[in-house]
Amino acid sequence: MVLGVMSIPLLVGMIQSDRERLHRLSTEKQEIASDDGKIKVTVSGMWTKLPELNKQATLQVGYKTKDMYLIVFTDAKAAVGDLTLEKHHQITRDRMLQKMTDASATEPVSLTIAGHPALQDELSGTEKRTNVVFLHTTVDDGDHFQQILAWTLKSRWQQQNKLLREITGTFRSEK
Repeated sequence: MVLGVMSIPLLVGMIQSDRERLHRLSTEKQEIASDDGKIKVTVSGMWTKLPELNKQATLQVGYKTKDMYLIVFTDAKAAVGDLTLEKHHQITRDRMLQKMTDASATEPVSLTIAGHPALQDELSGTEKRTNVVFLHTTVDDGDHFQQILAWTLKSRWQQQNKLLREITGTFRSEK
């Protein structure tokens, strides 16, 4: 009986400690970099590197319990020929739309990310029997086109798209 009563404060302390740790992880920001350290995004502590997302991607991160993910593909301009930002964005957009059923897209909008010109649109559809929405962004960083794909389930898009846009906006590439 005495041991049981003594365990209660210990248990309460452990629960409070876990809550504090989770709160700290959800609010503290961390930078996650590609293996070569050149591609970076800033996320909350709940996000982790997920190298299994796509083997061709330069950077793969996710927040699994919230079904939010982000990957970056890097294409050297020298390797893709004489493509403009608009053309590269259109090619990658079309490729994504072809992979999904019931696919649709918004019109691309121009923006600036880390001082570089970029195009961004939303692509939605069904992939592997799952309804998803991608935030599709292409950044022209001078020597490369950086394709950033951030996505979640369509059912979670309304509450998560703002955060996915913010994380995409933290993207940085270094030479």
